[in-house]
Amino acid sequence: MMPARLEAVAVHLPQRRETNADLHAQFPDWNVLEAARHTGVEQRHISAPGETALDLAEAACHKLFAAHPELSGRLDTIIFCTQTPDHRLPSNACLLHGRLSLPPQVAAFDVNLACSGFTYSLILASSLLASGAAHDVLIVTADTYTKLISPQDRSTRLLFGDGAAATWVSGGDDTSYVLGSAWGTDGTLQDAFCVPGGAARLPTPPEPLAEITDGPNTRTRDQIHMNGKTMLGFTYRMVPPHLQGLLDAHSVCTEDVRLFLFHQASHMVLDGLRSRLNLPAERMPRTLATTGNTVSASIPILLHSVLHGPQPHDLRRGDLLLLSGFGAGLSWASVLLRY
Repeated sequence: MMPARLEAVAVHLPQRRETNADLHAQFPDWNVLEAARHTGVEQRHISAPGETALDLAEAACHKLFAAHPELSGRLDTIIFCTQTPDHRLPSNACLLHGRLSLPPQVAAFDVNLACSGFTYSLILASSLLASGAAHDVLIVTADTYTKLISPQDRSTRLLFGDGAAATWVSGGDDTSYVLGSAWGTDGTLQDAFCVPGGAARLPTPPEPLAEITDGPNTRTRDQIHMNGKTMLGFTYRMVPPHLQGLLDAHSVCTEDVRLFLFHQASHMVLDGLRSRLNLPAERMPRTLATTGNTVSASIPILLHSVLHGPQPHDLRRGDLLLLSGFGAGLSWASVLLRY
């Protein structure tokens, strides 16, 4: 069995930034500054009209290939995780394969997951390496959720941003490898975070969609609906025991873990998890302030910040990390690894 390790990561964010000051100027009754205390978001990157998750992903891949020219000749698998694909078919992974001019022996497939998408994809990549089916895997995580958000929905517009990351996963050694993983699903809570319309069950009709009013928020059925209270309760209820179970399974305690790299859901979510896990702030880094919640890309964007940001951590090969994603589905997945 070949163990998997995180080799390198590159990130691409859209050029346009929307700050809280911009939103306050547009919606003075939204109390943006008070909301920012809960979200932790001070600005978010917004994809341009016509700019898709595929475009962002391609830019991230070019950055990764520029930094690691050997990768293009070694790559044998692409896992593209997104919930905002360019087309119903073909998959974004196949489209990206063509844009990158990769050889035909490279496998390419999509994963349709959101906040847990990177860790789910990392478990898949690790399994492919362990089985010998792959040797160098490119995990691409990219979403343009802002295109699914109603401009009049403060519950989502204040929180989400667009972005992409490209992560190279290759064979590890006895100092750098995936130690263990765990995942789960609760499909009974599917309505807590969803886009009800726009696909086969409720296709978009030719006439304009009716607006749905939800307290101060307005949206259509083709736009994101988020029940923040349910999502918060789910996270506090499911994630801590899930993480503790993973640590216990590998005889690891929280003090052994150098950094906890969590999906960047919101300050409120992360503060609650930090309190429940009794973690010091410095071992739970965040990027929410500058990027917002970037869905499937949030964990690799966070990892890139830890490695290459304005104030990088002194992360060394062999340091123990716990990566955890949780959200829409509802689904969750965590990976314990030595970097």
